[in-house]
Amino acid sequence: MWQSYVNGLLVAAGLIMAIGTQNAFVLAQSLRREHHLPVAALCVTCDALLVAAGVFGLATV
Repeated sequence: MWQSYVNGLLVAAGLIMAIGTQNAFVLAQSLRREHHLPVAALCVTCDALLVAAGVFGLATV
């Protein structure tokens, strides 16, 4: 039981602490206050388009 608890704890920590390059870029821009709103809006738009492409089957083309 202890091993299962530790395994679940490590998996959850890995999912929470994972910061990809896009998120690191948005955080860096926000901390510098350099075009933080356009950068965030562009990232949200790109993510939404990629999710929509995957949902509607653009990968089959």
